[in-house]
Formats: sequence, structure tokens, C-alpha cells
Amino acid sequence: MRKIFINQGYFGILLFISLNVIAMFFYPGGTIIDSTTEGYLFFYNFFSNLGEWTAKNGQSNQFSAYIFNSSMLILALSYSLFYVSFLRMQVSVSDNRLLNFLLISSIIISLSGFVFVAIFSSDPETFDIHILFVKIGFYSLFAHCVFQYLFIKSIDAFSKLISTVTLTFVVLLFLFILIMEFGPSPFENNQSLFIQVTSQKIIVASILIYFFFQIKEARSFN
Repeated sequence: MRKIFINQGYFGILLFISLNVIAMFFYPGGTIIDSTTEGYLFFYNFFSNLGEWTAKNGQSNQFSAYIFNSSMLILALSYSLFYVSFLRMQVSVSDNRLLNFLLISSIIISLSGFVFVAIFSSDPETFDIHILFVKIGFYSLFAHCVFQYLFIKSIDAFSKLISTVTLTFVVLLFLFILIMEFGPSPFENNQSLFIQVTSQKIIVASILIYFFFQIKEARSFN
């Protein structure tokens, strides 16, 4: 059962990517700057635009919204099933109760945050609460990865590769949070929108890559 929980992570990553590609294909159009654009513009539309029930051009976006929100829930579930096994393995080789608690609690908060990101879309009616859970998800994920790095460095059983990958991901998350909080407002102009959307695309890709290496490490560790 443990191997199944670990290996399903690959399927979770693949399904998330596939569903997002489909959602992008069917997105009607419009950005937060220009409602006249057609289709999904990779560097000018946020992932959250896919989850909105009404596209920025005013057309119905129900199909893409269902697909995108499902992909978020599937990835959160896949991550959860993976961590059930991965964290058990980690806890089994550590007697640091405080660090174990911080690892578990931070990932639970992060995954819960991203689940609520899917539940509360970035449509005007729920925009503020959507952004709140986006920040909860990313801030707690950053905290979790810092704890994860400290944990990995304290245990010889982990490879140098996962240590390097984790540290790299921590740095990327930190830079993303800086851009998200202190970067130009995406509502200002297309250049500012490009910066914010591109940084989001990079960090989402980084999350998937990091998840991939975690699965690889868990398989080796197991």
C-alpha cells in the first residue's frame, strides 16, 4: 500500500498537467487588462482565470472551471496520499518531535489552502477570499519546505540530490512570494501582468518538478 501511495504521485502530476492543458484550450478569452483577447494567453492569463465561472471576456467558462478546479483537487489529493507515506518514513528515522510536528502541520495547512483556492474562484464575488487562500497555501508551503530542508540535512539517509532540489525550491518560493507581495500590480499594465503571470507559471512548474523528485527520493528511501 505504501508503494501505491508513493507511485500514484506520478499519475497526479500527469493528470494535473493534462487537465490544465484542456482547460486552457477551452478558455474563451480575456485577461484582467484586456477583455478583448481570444483564448488563453499563457503569459498573460493566471491559472486562476481557468477556475473562474465567467471568463474575462464575459463569456461562460464553466467547462474550463470544472476541469481546472478538479485538477487542483486531484493534485491536492495526490500530494496528500504521497505525504501520508513519505512523512511516516521521515518520522520513523527522526526523534525530533518539534520538527516532525512542524512538517506535518505546515503541509496540512498548505494543502488545505490550495483546496480552498479551487473552492473559492477568483471571480469578483469571491476574489478576496481566493487571494487569502492563495497566500495561505504558498506561505505555509514555503515554511514546510524550509522545515523539510532542515530535516533532510539532519538525516544521512537522504540523498544530496533531494537536499539540493529542496534548497533550490525554497529559494524559488521565496522569490515568488517577494514578487507576489512587492512586485508590480498585475492590474497596472501588460508588462506588470506579464511579470506576475510568468512568476506564477514558473513556481507551479517548480512545484511539480519538486514533487517529482520527492517521489523519486521516497521510492529510493523505501
